[in-house]
Amino acid sequence: MREKENPYPPAGARTTAGSGEAASSRREDQGEPPEQKPSRKLARTLIEFIVVLAGAVLIAYSIQALLVKPFEIPSGSMEKTLEVGDRVLVNRQAYRFSSVKRGDIIVFNSPVQAGTDLIKRVIAVGGDTIRIDEGQVFLNGRPQVESYVNGKDMSSFPPQTVPRGYVFVMGDNRPNSFDSRYWPSPWLPENSIIGKAFMIYWPLDRITWLG
Repeated sequence: MREKENPYPPAGARTTAGSGEAASSRREDQGEPPEQKPSRKLARTLIEFIVVLAGAVLIAYSIQALLVKPFEIPSGSMEKTLEVGDRVLVNRQAYRFSSVKRGDIIVFNSPVQAGTDLIKRVIAVGGDTIRIDEGQVFLNGRPQVESYVNGKDMSSFPPQTVPRGYVFVMGDNRPNSFDSRYWPSPWLPENSIIGKAFMIYWPLDRITWLG
């Protein structure tokens, strides 16, 4: 007589079928997380990277829109204080709690060319009477000492009082600056001011505070 086949494997014997499922089941029973497929791990990493990148872009945009705006000097009208290609930081909140002051370097919306931002120095504020005689600036009858002026200027401007809520601006490079002296209206509305330039941050060898 033939012996009946034993349907059960001998003790200690290993089975091949279902060994992967059994191992996974044991890991789950022991509280270990199941292994993730490489493609699933890659997708999760990619999603996390996109979320972080989007957050960084949103933060940078918010800072530029509300607090600090970078601005590149487009022309030589402010030489030698600011050279063409210099990059400055502009404080958008500078005049939220304080008023514009004489000597401030400001970035503003051009009153003569829509969509263009300019940078000049405030020479007179609302209530000041300004006069220019062959390049010499007089404020309220007193001659001004302007150590930042670059180049010999022979321009003149008749005595006029700046209206409240407006300023009179000029470039430091007086012979090469299109500013309040030549605009159809010499007065720049304060609500056109974007902010006050306070620092050159590029190029590195020109990093300095603008006061």
